[in-house]
Amino acid sequence: MSENLKDILSHLQGTTDQETLLKYLNNQLSDTQKHKVEKQLLKDSFDNEALEGLQEIKDKEGIELMVDALNRDLKKKLEKQKQNRNKRMLKPQWAVYFSILILLIILVLVFIYIRYYAS
Repeated sequence: MSENLKDILSHLQGTTDQETLLKYLNNQLSDTQKHKVEKQLLKDSFDNEALEGLQEIKDKEGIELMVDALNRDLKKKLEKQKQNRNKRMLKPQWAVYFSILILLIILVLVFIYIRYYAS
């Protein structure tokens, strides 16, 4: 599993990471690690529900592929939302700024001309 897509829940503290849950589900953990995971599952209902959902999946070998696909899809959606947010932001319009500056300079010159030469 690639490192940048590894865990969509990495920002949550206290939760068991998905690799540990998958290893627990496939009985690849030592007894002490299993006990530690079970203790965490009792504390955190979110982790417990995640494990229950993983247990209901029939294709145990395909779980990691599904998790990778979900992580990629989530990352794509978040990136798309970020791009849409950036599109809505106003970009600097230098032509407008330059036009306003020229207009101000012309107004100052006209004011000076009227003040000193027209009287």
